[in-house]
Amino acid sequence: MKNITQKEREKLLSIIPEYPGVAIFHMADGGRDFCQNLNAYADERDYTYHIVSANEDFIGELHEAGLSKARKITYKQQRYNQHSKLYDYIYIEIDVESLDKPELFLKKIYAIAKNAAKILFFVSKEKSDLSGLENLLDKGNFVAINPIDDMFENYHVLSAQKMHGWGVYDM
Repeated sequence: MKNITQKEREKLLSIIPEYPGVAIFHMADGGRDFCQNLNAYADERDYTYHIVSANEDFIGELHEAGLSKARKITYKQQRYNQHSKLYDYIYIEIDVESLDKPELFLKKIYAIAKNAAKILFFVSKEKSDLSGLENLLDKGNFVAINPIDDMFENYHVLSAQKMHGWGVYDM
């Protein structure tokens, strides 16, 4: 995320509880500072942190900044995680609705989320209507879909959870 304050970063990190063994997946195409903050936060607590991007230039920028574990993905690849890892928290900083197959994208996110995982979507405030993304999440069997109002000046935050047993993923 670009253009977020230190106070906004702290709010975002406060969402993650202080439990051992937390696994965080982060998908971004810009905003090196937040990636570095999240990586440092995870390192301090011995959490797993995986950052991925479809933007090759951004991956290069992250590698230059010392985040050598950042890896390039494509939205068309079969799965986004490595070694069948499941995640407790998933941060999505891309425009899901602009993808060729947003339903398939969400199916892949659903597959890498642990039961009851928290997924946070960050949408630029230039886009005022979140109902399209909310509908996609609802169809994808995500639950507890809620906007987090006024967390950021430049972004809407939409949270959702994967709940096992709430239906069959039928996209």
